[in-house]
Order: sequence, then C-alpha cells, then structure tokens
Amino acid sequence: MLLMFLAGLEALPKTPFEAARVDGAGRWLTFSSITLPMLRPVIVVALIIRALDAFKVFEYVFAITRGGPGNSTETIMYYIYQTGFRFFRMGEAAAASILLIIFILVFVILIVNLSRPKVIK
Repeated sequence: MLLMFLAGLEALPKTPFEAARVDGAGRWLTFSSITLPMLRPVIVVALIIRALDAFKVFEYVFAITRGGPGNSTETIMYYIYQTGFRFFRMGEAAAASILLIIFILVFVILIVNLSRPKVIK
C-alpha cells in the first residue's frame, strides 16, 4: 500500500501545488483541497484491495487457532471450509460461497460508485 500511495503521489502534477503556494494556501489547505481529491482513484483501489484481502483470511485462522476458542476467531472463509470439508455439507458451503461473492461484488460496486466525483450541473 505504501508503494501504491507513493506512486500516486509521484504521479501528481506539480502545477496545482505551485499555484496553491503562489496563492498563499497553507499545507493543510493544499493537502485537503488538492492532494486528497487528486489521490481519490489511488485511495479507492487501495481500499478495494485491502477489503478483498480481509475477506480472504483463511490460512492464519486454520494454522493458528482453528477458529477457537469457541468460534471467536472464525472467519467466513474458515466457516465455508469447515462446513464443506469437515461436516460434508457441500450445498450449504456452496450457498455461503455464492452469498460471499454477491456481498463482495455489491461492496466493490458501492465503493466505486461512492468514490466517483460529484458532477454539478
């Protein structure tokens, strides 16, 4: 993520920052009015990648805790694995997988739609 943000910052054009400095804008105003809006696509991509990584957590839970104590560290991926391969309820595991795919798709579409700049007509 750090490299992604660094590449995004390096790709920003210098002229808006020079114009802000000439106009007398401070560091905070320059950051909030110029840098953040121009980094919006990078922030959205980073947010989507980290969210998808969070949904994929399986191996840590499987290797370290096996969902325990109780079910306190159980993730959705571990639940799908347990349901399908430990309890042999493949239909329920497949249904949970499809629901997870639909949830992730809706989540990504929502993030992309909310991150679009507002067009004032």
